[in-house]
Amino acid sequence: MFGMKRFTITALSLAIMGSNLNARTWTSSDGSRTFEGQFKSYHEESGMVTVTKGYKKLSFPLTKLSLEDRQWIRLESQKETTAEDSASVKEQLAEQTIGKNLKPGILEKLDGNRFVRAELDKAPEYYLLYFSASW
Repeated sequence: MFGMKRFTITALSLAIMGSNLNARTWTSSDGSRTFEGQFKSYHEESGMVTVTKGYKKLSFPLTKLSLEDRQWIRLESQKETTAEDSASVKEQLAEQTIGKNLKPGILEKLDGNRFVRAELDKAPEYYLLYFSASW
């Protein structure tokens, strides 16, 4: 019974600590103020940043943040765009007849004189299917 209580307390502690793993210290553009918050989103067209601080959502213009924070947000936005592009490739493959049958993890490409595992970064123009049998 003591072991179960210990496990529950440990799991609860890790969950609470894990909720703040993405939190960072944000600094105002003039460097006079800081606060802890978790980045949620950046809308490039409006220039608005959304951060959660505890249970509150804060939205403010990107220009209110320090240069370092602005650079960090731009890098995070690029990561999100890359992830969206990757999802788009998967959607394109799913639409293609042969792409529907392509199993993840079995694609290979020629690297020098040997074959290595590969992942698609865009929908291919051509497919090469090699089949062999030795009865």
